[in-house]
Amino acid sequence: MPSRLCREEEEEAAGDSPRILWTGASRKVPIIVFHPEAILTKEPSWRTVGERYHLTFKMVRTDSRLVRNILSAHGFQEVNANSNDFNLMWTGSHIKPHLMRNLTSFQRANHFPRSYELTRKDRLYKNVQRMQQTHGVCNFSLLPQTYLLPGEYQDFCSAFSKDRGPWIVKPVASSRGRGVYLVNSVCHENNIV
Repeated sequence: MPSRLCREEEEEAAGDSPRILWTGASRKVPIIVFHPEAILTKEPSWRTVGERYHLTFKMVRTDSRLVRNILSAHGFQEVNANSNDFNLMWTGSHIKPHLMRNLTSFQRANHFPRSYELTRKDRLYKNVQRMQQTHGVCNFSLLPQTYLLPGEYQDFCSAFSKDRGPWIVKPVASSRGRGVYLVNSVCHENNIV
């Protein structure tokens, strides 16, 4: 039975790599497969795709060490945040539409304009609620019961008296679990405890 390294060498010699999947109608669209173990093993073979294709990334308004470590472990080289010579831009905020329009065909970004309509839980809830009204609740029953406080406080207290929880409380426009907590008891004398 051939060793793992030998199989990988054969696949790469045949034009395929376990690090790249080819998709699309004519299998010409590459998708890079990132493996978290590449950070721990530091095995040079993980770096082959990024190094072979001279892939680069830049970090803008964020310092995500995990993303930086994954990309570096796969052979991507980091460029200055002001550089326009990059393949991937990882940003901590939303990109202005004019910057998105100026990306070339080989450049990608982790945000797109108005993506917060999906990624912010309060906006997602409002958008799903609107779709439920338009297309029926049965077609958009993908979220647990949600309340936006303080505007829906009375509705929440009515529901809370029937379903004791626990409830997840998440601050608006927060991310990565910051400020999230569980409650079992909230509606006391019209105050959230």
